[in-house]
Amino acid sequence: MLAPGVRIVRGPDWSWGNQDGGEGHVGTVCEIGKAGAVGSPDKTVVVQWDNGTRTNYRVGYLGKFDLRAIDNAQIGVKHPNIVCDGCDSQGIAGMRYKCSVCYDYDLCYMCYHGDKHDVTHSFKRFDSATSTGVDLPVRKNAKKTRT
Repeated sequence: MLAPGVRIVRGPDWSWGNQDGGEGHVGTVCEIGKAGAVGSPDKTVVVQWDNGTRTNYRVGYLGKFDLRAIDNAQIGVKHPNIVCDGCDSQGIAGMRYKCSVCYDYDLCYMCYHGDKHDVTHSFKRFDSATSTGVDLPVRKNAKKTRT
């Protein structure tokens, strides 16, 4: 779910060198491409990187995904009836991470990426309160990137 305001990093098909300032640097989606548009066609977005660079990237265009969303709390996404079991925060803002192994165990973005639960457990990420969720692999031995 990409929308203006969503924070992003390099994705699986990144091939643009250090336009973003280097691996681990963060940017913000500014515009969503539209069918028929010349500068930003459908399945592209314009990103403003924190290093000052602003350009467009593929988010499904020609089957390529240059970006990965890391946080969507800035656009008002909230899971109002979910408590983060890592920090006891009521109403998770942004992405919700639900343990696929443990019963009723949820984490907010900071706790999930801070390894506040067993990194050998797989999780499901919910981008909004109404999304069906995306299965995530275990985090054990995952490469950490500083942002």
